[in-house]
Amino acid sequence: MLPKEKDAIPAETVENDNKLSIEIAEKRKQVKSPQKDPPKERKLSKRKKSIDQPPCIDNYDSSNVNRPSMRELIGAKKLNENIELKVRLLPSFQKRLRSSSTASSLKSFDRTSGSFGWITGVLLRCILGILGATLFLRMSWLGGQAGLLLGACVIFLSFVVAMLTAISMSAIATNGEVKGGGCYYLISRSLGPEFGGSIGLIFYVANTVNASMNCVGLAEAIVFMLKDHGWTLIDGGTNDVRIYAFTVCLLLQCIIFIGTQFESKTQILLMVSLIVAMATNVVGTFLPPNAYQANRGITGYSWATARANLLPDFSNGQTFITVFGVYFPAMTGIMAGASMSGDLKDPSTSIPRGTILAILITTSIYALAMVLTTVTVVRDATGVSPPVFSNVTGKFIPPKCAAKHTCPFGLANDYQVMLLQGAFTPLVLMGIVASTLSSASGCLIGAPRVFQALCGDGIYPYLKFFSKGHGSNNEPYRAYVLTFIIASLMIFIGDLNLISIIITNFFLAAFAITNFACFDATQANSPGFRPGFRFYNKWLSLFGSVLCITIMFVLSWITALITFGIFILLFIYIRTKKSDINWGSSTQANSYRNALMGLLKLSQIEEHVKNYRPQLLVLTGNPSARQDLVDFAYAISKGQNLMICGHVVPVSMCAFICFLLWFGYAFSRIFDICPLLVLRNECSFDPQLFFEVLLQYPPSVAATACIKKLNVDFTQWLNEHRIKAFYCAVANRSLRTGVQSLLQTVGLGKMQPNILLMGFKMSWLNKCLTDIDEVNDYIGVIRDAFESNMSLCIFRNRNDGFDQSVNLQSPDDYLFLKLPDLMLSDVKSSLSDDFSRGEFTRAKRPTTPTKSPKGSFFLIHISAAFSRPSRSTENFSRIFAVAPFPPSASSSSRNPSTSSGPFMKDPSLKKQKRTTTKFTTKVKDGVIDVWWLYDDGGLTLLIPYLLSCQASYLQGAELRFFTISRNPMNVDEEHQKMERLLKKFRIDFSQVTVLCDEVEQQLYQETTLPVAHKELVASPLYLLWLELLSRDLPPTFLVRGNQTSVLTFYS
Repeated sequence: MLPKEKDAIPAETVENDNKLSIEIAEKRKQVKSPQKDPPKERKLSKRKKSIDQPPCIDNYDSSNVNRPSMRELIGAKKLNENIELKVRLLPSFQKRLRSSSTASSLKSFDRTSGSFGWITGVLLRCILGILGATLFLRMSWLGGQAGLLLGACVIFLSFVVAMLTAISMSAIATNGEVKGGGCYYLISRSLGPEFGGSIGLIFYVANTVNASMNCVGLAEAIVFMLKDHGWTLIDGGTNDVRIYAFTVCLLLQCIIFIGTQFESKTQILLMVSLIVAMATNVVGTFLPPNAYQANRGITGYSWATARANLLPDFSNGQTFITVFGVYFPAMTGIMAGASMSGDLKDPSTSIPRGTILAILITTSIYALAMVLTTVTVVRDATGVSPPVFSNVTGKFIPPKCAAKHTCPFGLANDYQVMLLQGAFTPLVLMGIVASTLSSASGCLIGAPRVFQALCGDGIYPYLKFFSKGHGSNNEPYRAYVLTFIIASLMIFIGDLNLISIIITNFFLAAFAITNFACFDATQANSPGFRPGFRFYNKWLSLFGSVLCITIMFVLSWITALITFGIFILLFIYIRTKKSDINWGSSTQANSYRNALMGLLKLSQIEEHVKNYRPQLLVLTGNPSARQDLVDFAYAISKGQNLMICGHVVPVSMCAFICFLLWFGYAFSRIFDICPLLVLRNECSFDPQLFFEVLLQYPPSVAATACIKKLNVDFTQWLNEHRIKAFYCAVANRSLRTGVQSLLQTVGLGKMQPNILLMGFKMSWLNKCLTDIDEVNDYIGVIRDAFESNMSLCIFRNRNDGFDQSVNLQSPDDYLFLKLPDLMLSDVKSSLSDDFSRGEFTRAKRPTTPTKSPKGSFFLIHISAAFSRPSRSTENFSRIFAVAPFPPSASSSSRNPSTSSGPFMKDPSLKKQKRTTTKFTTKVKDGVIDVWWLYDDGGLTLLIPYLLSCQASYLQGAELRFFTISRNPMNVDEEHQKMERLLKKFRIDFSQVTVLCDEVEQQLYQETTLPVAHKELVASPLYLLWLELLSRDLPPTFLVRGNQTSVLTFYS
């Protein structure tokens, strides 16, 4: 929100005359109901009234939702409309504040609504886009090469492809309001930015080249007419075509620059000219040919001519596929109406109605043109004498030049047949000009608008320059210039057939993606896909997509591979860029559907030991503060197994955390322009004023709101650190009951944890002296895991622990450390250390960590050891649990390595940078010692094997196994059995050692217990045993299976 100046504050409150008091206010937008009379309020009581609103279309606009929240409904009142906060700013910041306000006000832009209906906006544009240069310059040639029957097949195949695509496009276009961008907008909002951005750029280039093709077609007709009269510019051939085509393209671009309204009026004039030309040509077929026409193969309506042209007779290397490649670009004009979607009054209705009707009309015109020429003109003519027919059989007798395909005239050789056949040649020429100009102008207008929408979505950041529009209609002048440059370059090819082959594959790719988009959206069965156009079928759409791809490869497999290569490169670029774009695509809907179907199918599959997967429930507490524990657990799961980060949040702290969350939001909103405003000494900060404002919005004490916020923030944290895991938090008064809730509820179907992973409790001795209940809860979690038939693991990170919360402080977090101690002093819970240690942070680990010293190793002990994440006992009044900032805050301020000010020199940050990569840095020549003392089902063998596999920081580490022998006389036999068992399990090892000394065996038995019996072993004594087992050792992992086999040597 923009700041507004306010009256000066009283003099007694001013400390410096150079300081100015301003008021920053954020007002909620009021959405007026379309009803004339306001709805009557429903009385809840004498003092409270309902604030529920009647159904309103404005509430379903994602950018303008004004419904009351559930909290407001429960309280039966709305929050205050204004948030007011007085901040004293220094004069050095006033000027920048005002300038930023002015700049922000200039960014608002409201485009006017569309002005075209379905006839002028879609029908006429599609007809004029389809009826291009091919109609008058290639239909006669198509009939001469393919014949009447096969030519009809070419037209029908193109009609099928175009109609299937139009049906799919209609279904997508009627599934909600359509904005500017045409084909790109439909595909991107249906399949997502990856598909839309890739095919959108290809579609833009194809339309631009199509404009070049139509300009070249018009230039060919002009050169032919002038050459007949002996007029040439350079050579009367390709060079002349290039010059005339460039001139036509430049003229059209000048007309377009005037505006779309003026261009729309010229479209009507071109349509009239086209109708007159077609009528003139039809009339000309009924007139008897003169000598000039007869010498060039025109016979009038003749059964003999029709029979001679019935079957194909390809020449000069032409085939059915090449003929189809020349004709099909004419049907690409079906996207002309969709490309103008931003200028239509009702795109959802106009696009399907106008497009389908245009396809039917234009296909009939093309078929009529081919039939009229094939029954009135012979295939080959000399230009010297009229065609000759047999007096006996009545069949056409080809001239001698036909044998070598060197005849200059006739259907198969002359592109100007329809021009010669017309009743009045100038009118036919006017039709050629109209058809080519209309198609070219449609492409030169539609392509820039598609490109403008593509650039405006920010998919390609470097093309953002072309998204800017001008005028009330947001005309893309910059995109116009780029389109003109590309079209001019393609014009210099000078060959209509060659240009048509280039763009055919591009258009077919766009058609294929459009059909697939409709199929995918239907296949997802999403309730949000409710198209108003009902005459579609997902299997027809899929057939249309496969048909387009097949035609692409049949036409030219090299060009098809190039097209797909370009598409894949663009797709990968957009996917790896990971732009924050969410359009609710069918790809997302399919992800949900596939996950649901997979879970339902998995629930019906009987478990088998060969399919066992370790599914971890890791008691991480705050994951950002215990990143080492999260990283180590992820080294086991690797994203291929289920991993859930469990967090028990004390109920007594929910109100405090909600306050912190709201405080962070309010502070970041107030200093939205400069997050480090206070730290840069550009304004003075008065905490009392903040608390006065925050009292107007008391934080919710509901645990659900706190848990929901934590789930969102820490799920984002896991994604940012590329950890494929889930975060699950529960609110409870104690750790044990909270973990019990996790054990009972976490998971879905067969996707439930079977291993509980905890960190070693480093502060157990202090807790035994100060809070024995917390120690009992810790041991109780161990017993609860066994009672739940879960495997249990404890990880001790030497004597360092896991908590790195002190090292994660950033400049933003520093502001929260300034909170009064009084707010935190009354919080007492057995979970206080779990929640208090470690604020929320988004600092990312280095992408290229340094390697660990050579010869480092990892130790795994097998014992009855169980724990939870480490928790230290530092002064709680100096730290806090979570302080997530809104997405608009600068991410660089959360990264200690990029922070400014005194935090850059904080040595704790450097230490944190090294320690948080300990379990992500590859270890060279690592060693894992596995002490397999008791048979727990094989989990002790499986986990070190997973740690030594790929995608783990211990990849390639050596495995050394240690076990015990109950009979000292059979040590060698036990050794051989162990080696044989490991080989059957297909686990590589470097050494197997069997303990045989009775003293060593007795010592180990005295320091290890399978299970801590609650009636025989006290909690402090049990923790003392664990301490003696793992003190002064390398990172130690204590494992206990649930007595169920997880390994098998059977195939």
